[in-house]
Amino acid sequence: MDAKEYMAGVFDRAAGTYEQVGVPFFAPVAAELVRQAAPEPGDRVLDAGCGTGASLVPAARAVGPTGQVVGLDLAPGMVAAATAEIERHGLSNATALLGDAERAEELLPGARFDVVLAGMMLYFLPDPLAAVRSMTGLLRPGGRLAASLLVESSPAEIELLGLVGRVLQPYTADAGSAPFHHMLGTSEELIRLFEDGGLGGVRCDDVVFEVVVEAERLWDWLWSAARRAPLEAIPEHLRGDAKAALEAALPQDRYVLPRTIRYATGTRP
Repeated sequence: MDAKEYMAGVFDRAAGTYEQVGVPFFAPVAAELVRQAAPEPGDRVLDAGCGTGASLVPAARAVGPTGQVVGLDLAPGMVAAATAEIERHGLSNATALLGDAERAEELLPGARFDVVLAGMMLYFLPDPLAAVRSMTGLLRPGGRLAASLLVESSPAEIELLGLVGRVLQPYTADAGSAPFHHMLGTSEELIRLFEDGGLGGVRCDDVVFEVVVEAERLWDWLWSAARRAPLEAIPEHLRGDAKAALEAALPQDRYVLPRTIRYATGTRP
């Protein structure tokens, strides 16, 4: 199984609880991505790596009934969840499709968009440059690509995840780590990626969000997104013991974890 297939599986299994455990994070980050991308009424928007629809829904509202939003995701569970969100909000101008952002041009031949969104996904890709080039190829001249990435966790989060790792180590090696590729950590790297992908006028903007996690929700939060990947190595018959050990080791009832999100936008000449 290659890295891309593996991560698609992780997010597929996380789809049922993604942003559903009482710890909001992806929704406000996605709303800011849409604000930075600034789609207008009547625009056509591609949401690459749409997840459960955190960016797709506000984008569909922004473009209105004369616009269109297409979501694309590799995880079937995420596509199903996004489709359910589209139906729940009664959005007739949006759809979600199963597909790979690195092959977006092949999947949507001849399509042209005013805005492409790439929320919290570029660092999961084996070849982010291929993805940016493919997404850029789907932009009309003057169209915009907007991406978001987690670039910095606070000392409080680093300390908490270190504790998680130490407590869960007896149950599985490296528990508590995240499957990031540890790339695109600087604005210079991100700007170069966009420029090499065919975009101009690239700018970056860092925004800090606070994630508030109650101790009793920590276990479920860790399982609800990418950080579930190493935890899946815990044998099922030991997961109850692992959860109990973690909860007993937490010194606080509540954690406030600032996270820095970098937004980048670029325009196709």
